Amino acid sequence: MLRTIRAFWHDQRGIALILVSIMLPAIIGFSLLTIDMSRANNLHNDLQKGADAFALAGAAELDGNPDAIIRSDRAIANLIDNTYKFSNVGPIQTLTNAGITRRYLRSLPPNDTDAIRVEDVITDEVGGAGEAEFVEVTVNPTGFSAIFPASFLTGSTADNSFNVRATSVAGFAGVVVCDMTPLFICNPFEGSGIPLHQVVSDQNFYRKGIKLVQGGGAGAWGPGNFGFLNPTGVPGYGAGDLADDIAQADTPECINSRGVNMRTGGPQPAVRDAINVRFDIYGGQMHSNDPLIPPAPNVRKGYKYKNSKNPNACNMDPVTSSDAEWPNYRHMTQDTAYDSTYDRIGNGMWDYEGYMAANGFTTADMADFVDSEGNAYSNANPPSRYDLYKYELSTRGTGNDLVASPSLGGETGAAACHANPSTDPDRRLIYGAIINCIEHEEDLNGASGDPIPAVGFASFFLTEPVDNVRTNGDILAEIVDIDGIEGRGTMVGFAKDNVQLYR
Repeated sequence: MLRTIRAFWHDQRGIALILVSIMLPAIIGFSLLTIDMSRANNLHNDLQKGADAFALAGAAELDGNPDAIIRSDRAIANLIDNTYKFSNVGPIQTLTNAGITRRYLRSLPPNDTDAIRVEDVITDEVGGAGEAEFVEVTVNPTGFSAIFPASFLTGSTADNSFNVRATSVAGFAGVVVCDMTPLFICNPFEGSGIPLHQVVSDQNFYRKGIKLVQGGGAGAWGPGNFGFLNPTGVPGYGAGDLADDIAQADTPECINSRGVNMRTGGPQPAVRDAINVRFDIYGGQMHSNDPLIPPAPNVRKGYKYKNSKNPNACNMDPVTSSDAEWPNYRHMTQDTAYDSTYDRIGNGMWDYEGYMAANGFTTADMADFVDSEGNAYSNANPPSRYDLYKYELSTRGTGNDLVASPSLGGETGAAACHANPSTDPDRRLIYGAIINCIEHEEDLNGASGDPIPAVGFASFFLTEPVDNVRTNGDILAEIVDIDGIEGRGTMVGFAKDNVQLYR
């Protein structure tokens, strides 16, 4: 008997079963906790992604305009919805704008760990929309039920559930634009009530010419005036630097719409020379052997050789309507009339038939160049000059090359002064930041020198060179695009919204 008792005492077989039996509740408990932690983390991750998406969508509209908050709310309501799992409501739910709250902020505390302050919050969302730079999105508390039976430990079934929250703050740091002509243009539609993004998509503004007249001095900044930017933002950006940046095919600097630095004033002759390189005209510091400043692939401009017996492509004069040779030369002429208020925005009507006749373009040549309804263009229904320019380029290398075709006076659109013209069809476009000059007139006249917000960016097609004979030193162009994807695509990818998460 003693031997049996002693053997049983020393026998360790089955001890693992005893230990597992003792530890099994703890093992199951830890497993349930791990599952609960994973489920809760997934729920929070889904809600945080939703909050981030709502905040980014709303922040992209906070461009400083009076309707910024209205557009931001619209983006939050219509652009975003996310799904989330593991809440009390059901297996898969959709998070929409009904499941969040938002508030708009003009500023953030200096430290990310600090709570949003009273002075940061915009309470007047109508009058203060232009100040909104950030939007805070908070997901409404979402219930989560744990599998782990916490009620066994506490005696309260409420301990099995808790709420999961997510908050995100995103901001609009401005539209960043690189490779832009360092010009600003006074908003031609300031005070008109017409939103900029509707201008080009509205057929009332399609093909309209614009006179860009250099501004300067008190009372001299009105819709259509233009001035210059200092894209570097540092002193010492001189007239030579400005002219080089305007002339170059690839401008190295970038600007931000939240504040562009003015360089008011500036030498008009240098700017004229910088713009005219696009038409194969070189003067001043601009040289025809400089590979950085090539002409456009189509430079037809209504110019004649100064000496017909010794033609020189670098030595030409403009032909005007008062010249006897006018019927033999023709550029894309100005609009027949401009607005009576500022004399800046044209009526979109120009001498298309005269251009066709002088350059020898026949009905057969233009058979494929028709309006959206298939009608041929005429003076009563002229095309956009930019569209005509592109159509001429589309014939390059064909048996009907309109660029190489000589006018009645012998002028072609092929560059001859510069040896290596650009192949970029948009080389005759210039870009400008759009400024509300009436609102910021004091800053433009050098009272403060502070950066000024840009309400948008625009592209303009140069219809003819700048000179003192035909244009009186003004830049004559045609409105092509203003911001966004509307219009004819020249601004797509040009301006990039700088939106980011801050919290």
